[in-house]
Formats: sequence, structure tokens, C-alpha cells
Amino acid sequence: MTGADTTDSRSPIGPAVPQDIVGAWESAQPGSNTTLAYRFTAEGKYKYFGMTSYPMGETGTYELTYVAGGTYKTSAKALTLRPHFASVTRKNPENPEQDHTNRPAPVETQHYRWEVADRKLSLTRSDGTQFVFTWVSP
Repeated sequence: MTGADTTDSRSPIGPAVPQDIVGAWESAQPGSNTTLAYRFTAEGKYKYFGMTSYPMGETGTYELTYVAGGTYKTSAKALTLRPHFASVTRKNPENPEQDHTNRPAPVETQHYRWEVADRKLSLTRSDGTQFVFTWVSP
């Protein structure tokens, strides 16, 4: 090891340009039972992970996990996600006979308005719903 700085000096700060989306992003609010995360590659691929979990009394913890991946395209303001796969895993201690692992889920193209500023990625759907992610790593 030479002691040289190996951090990514291209961290996403300032006006968004398409390469600013590359990297790992996470949304996990304090006190929330939901975590959402994206990883975008420079080659135009993405992976998404979403998980909700909460205690169910004395029986254990309910968990619902959604995973998807595919390709994406960006322009100055538009982000289009084209999933190639999606799956859902459910664990419910109060109804374990309905549990499943990696059950295929419908895949639909998604469209967002996007911007990156101050290490935050904002994705906004056409209905105005907004999701904010914090940059985690390149």
C-alpha cells in the first residue's frame, strides 16, 4: 500500500449529468421499517432492493423483500428503468404457510424525473411521489 488516496473524487455533487447516477444509493429513514437501495453501473445496468420489516408481537418479525434488475437510460432530467427480472420474498410468522422465496414478480418499465444534488438522488414519479436516496459508494 502506497498510502495514496483511493477514494472516488467524482462523488455526485452539483448539477446532475447522466454519469452522476452511477454508484450505490440508499434510502433508510431513522425509525422507518423500510430500506430501499439502487446500484447503477456505468454500463447502463441497475439493481434494486427494497425491504420492509417489523416485529409481530411475540411471534417474530414480518419481512417483505423485493429485488429487481435490468437496464436504465438517462437524459438530463429523465430516468427510464427497464427491469429484466423481479422477485418477492415474504416471511410472515403469523401465516408461514403463505411464505415464499424469490417468487417472480411482474416487470414494468418505470419512468422518473431525476436529479442529483449534495449527494442526494431524487426520483420523482409522474404522480408527484418522490423518493430520496443518499449516495453510499461508487
